[in-house]
Amino acid sequence: MKKIVVMLTLGLLVTGSSFAQNTTAQENKPRTEHRGHRGDKARKSPEEMATRRTEKMVQTLNLNKSQQRKLQALNLKRAQEMQAMHAKRGEATSRQSMRSEKKASKARYEAELKDILNKKQYAKYEAQREEMRARQEQKHEHRKGMRGERHQRS
Repeated sequence: MKKIVVMLTLGLLVTGSSFAQNTTAQENKPRTEHRGHRGDKARKSPEEMATRRTEKMVQTLNLNKSQQRKLQALNLKRAQEMQAMHAKRGEATSRQSMRSEKKASKARYEAELKDILNKKQYAKYEAQREEMRARQEQKHEHRKGMRGERHQRS
């Protein structure tokens, strides 16, 4: 009788431990790899990014054909600059110089955009940007709160 109980117990332990070993490939990845994972989507070309952004702005800001052409060229130029900056990221440039370069690029984009749009359209664009910034801040605060709760439970 004791042999049967011991054998059953041993069998349950072996079975239980074999099920505990099953994990998916996603769970085995380090945490840093989870962040950048966006499915199987390939990185878009600057032309695709510029076209997408232009179409979105044409819809929301009600632009005419002339404005649309100018905006497409501006967005393409901006997307190419950003791609070049991302390619340079691996080099030995400092974070501060990269940040100032991005700020300067953004300032040039905003100045040229202001020339393309009329006052009413630019005001609407600014309002949308502020709304987006507020949503991002709200998400950031929510994540910050969630992080605090996680540490308190541990």
